Amino acid sequence: MSEEKWVCTACPGWGDHEFCAIKTIVSDGKIVRTEAVDYTGAEAGEGHCCQKGTASWRQVYADDRLLYPLKRAGERGEGKWERISWDQALDEIGAKMLELGEKYGHDTIAFWNITTSLPPSQGLDTLLGNRLCGLWGGTDPLNAYGLDNGPYYASYFDLGDFYKYMMIDPVKFDATSYLIIWGGNPVENQQRVAKHIVEAKSRGAKIVDVGLLFDASAGYADWFIPVKPGSDTALALCMARQIIERGEYDRAFMQQYTVAPLLVDVETGKFASNEGWFYYWDEESGSVKPTAKGAEEYEGTPAFEGSYELDGRTYKPAFQLLKEHVAPYTPEYQETITGVPAADAVKLGEEYSSHRPAFIVGALGMRYQNQGDAYRAFYLLGMLTGNLGSAAGGVTSEIQPCGWPLGFNNPAVIFPDGREADKTVFVKNGDFFEAAKEGKYKGFIKVAGNPVHNCPNRSRWIEDTFPQMELVVDVDVWMTDTGEYSDYVLPACMPFEREELIAAAQYNHVVLQEPAVDPRGECKDPSFIYGGLAERIGLGEYFRNEAGEPMVAADWIRMRLNSPQPFLTKIDPPLTYERLKEEKIIRAAVPPIPWDPFFGMKFATQTGHMEFYSERLNTIGLPMATYHEPYEVPTNASLANGTAKHRYQFFSGRQRFFMQSMFTDDPVMAELSGGKPTGRINPVDAKAEGIVDGDRCEVFNERGHVVIEMRLDQAIPPGTVQVWFGWRKRQFDANEGKGSGMYSELLVPLGDNDTLDEAAQYWYQCVREDGAVGYILGGTSYSAMAGAWDTIWDCACDIRKIEA
Repeated sequence: MSEEKWVCTACPGWGDHEFCAIKTIVSDGKIVRTEAVDYTGAEAGEGHCCQKGTASWRQVYADDRLLYPLKRAGERGEGKWERISWDQALDEIGAKMLELGEKYGHDTIAFWNITTSLPPSQGLDTLLGNRLCGLWGGTDPLNAYGLDNGPYYASYFDLGDFYKYMMIDPVKFDATSYLIIWGGNPVENQQRVAKHIVEAKSRGAKIVDVGLLFDASAGYADWFIPVKPGSDTALALCMARQIIERGEYDRAFMQQYTVAPLLVDVETGKFASNEGWFYYWDEESGSVKPTAKGAEEYEGTPAFEGSYELDGRTYKPAFQLLKEHVAPYTPEYQETITGVPAADAVKLGEEYSSHRPAFIVGALGMRYQNQGDAYRAFYLLGMLTGNLGSAAGGVTSEIQPCGWPLGFNNPAVIFPDGREADKTVFVKNGDFFEAAKEGKYKGFIKVAGNPVHNCPNRSRWIEDTFPQMELVVDVDVWMTDTGEYSDYVLPACMPFEREELIAAAQYNHVVLQEPAVDPRGECKDPSFIYGGLAERIGLGEYFRNEAGEPMVAADWIRMRLNSPQPFLTKIDPPLTYERLKEEKIIRAAVPPIPWDPFFGMKFATQTGHMEFYSERLNTIGLPMATYHEPYEVPTNASLANGTAKHRYQFFSGRQRFFMQSMFTDDPVMAELSGGKPTGRINPVDAKAEGIVDGDRCEVFNERGHVVIEMRLDQAIPPGTVQVWFGWRKRQFDANEGKGSGMYSELLVPLGDNDTLDEAAQYWYQCVREDGAVGYILGGTSYSAMAGAWDTIWDCACDIRKIEA
């Protein structure tokens, strides 16, 4: 047998938020398999590789990969292409950029850059794309994009930060006694998270799943609690009410780390404060006393309840306001909203409160306009029970597993002349589409992502946006739905074919991605693509080294490793590119405990405490987590009073064989997914609609439609119609004929101005006022995490059987 060699690779299925690095084994110049990567030290055994990752190497050899630069030879979307050379492609794109910049302004060219779309996340695609955009002065239309923003909203106002609360080490789950999976499906989609949920259960923890579908996580759980879409806040606040009513809250924890004792002016809703000092009522002395911002100790006994008159004004402790606020959320009231029987709501509250430490594993399943309040309610439960910051308890708002955050020198890559010199124009996503429809934007360079497919509503792109543009460029490994409407399609290397620093999958390690095989055809890495384009538009000096030669991946990696972060500088022997090249995986100098975003229990809020009561949000009447009806999905109330736009929720949830659209082109994964797009409906609804299994149906609303074969499935709750996320438009057409539509046509657009409520608008305003506009770690702008809601599942539809 030939000798086998191995390298590390970022799994192409990056969008599932596991960020796995995998071991790719090569023999005779061909990839033969992949395996879980071997970490060291405390993380030994934490390498994972799911079935998608195991099979992903076959994509390198797929017949329908993009292998050569293509130029449109017909109308956009017609599918006629001319193969051209890289020199011609870059020459013509660069010349067109210069022409458009001179004629209309550099900001009329937009750069679309979603960090997870060309693995590894926060890699050179993203970094060099941002570098070119900032030097050119292009527009970043991802401001207030709205992607999974509920956790950011909640942690920003309640905890004073958002990035660090995205991630947690799931090792912390192992010793918990009670774990609620709320709005996610890690058993199917997140192997490392699932491993530690299994570990917790094996040690005696009870696993509860709260969600919409009876999926694999629900099947694994000891108790599945189905909730109506967009109703989660009401159930969580009912649990909080019970804990307070029964006096089961952790008073010492609430006093030390939250705003519970701080006095609030009942009339203005503002904390009693003066130049960094806040006030509380001391029960022992019967007087008001000051406490410094963030102080964890109080003199005497701070009052949690009561009403106090001071200088003619009425003040109440924040805890008293909370008690009054949650009082209406009785088990019976929440049942009218969530559909959860009152007795089950009581049982859930009792079990969560009596099992400490406990975890609420909140994922990204509350994609409704009211999601921010749901995540705030989760944090409230963690505060009441003292689970936040516990060694084996807590709340995850995003369930992105990782080790200690490693800070690479990415700013040097993104900002060659410093942050102040960055010329990027940030535009709110909704404003971008409104201006694009009017013809403001003339060019579009898709660095990473597949917006025509994955960013609803599809028609916004192909009917309103691209027709106004003179240049559309797509960089990808497949001919995607976005590529089909582009003028130039440029073939990118797959992760198996290029060198990178794997920065988000490290689990306390620095991992070098090396090419397992040579690139197929004329596929190129981001150093070549963006460096070559920079040369054509007069910015080549920023992509050349001191010797005047084009910089390659190794040069950029050396720059990124030159970081002042102690986790990297204290590695012994010192971390260098040469050492990393030799060893492939090097453990960082991190503390010997799992990463927890609550480490240190310090909070950059107005008060320096965790704020279940937010003075800032009181400005818009939402100082505490509050249930309000979702944007569009039908509820009991809207159906009863006739205000529901449509009868059903339209749910485009993911299934385990695809991830985003990254595995859609894999014939094995497509076959495992049924071989074609299908829809699912509960048998109860099917009977009411006269639908039998296999009927051809149209699912529709005012935005669009899709014609699809409908399957009956009891895992889908009554009132919901599902069409799987991931299938491409051409696969729908092949299934049902031209004009069959696309699931994304129906969806409520991300970051659309029509979906913004007052909370979203205010959030965006606060982020900008606080100066949190810029880049973090790998190119995601802070402002892209603010000011809009991900309303993909906050979507209503109707369905009809097609007789002929």
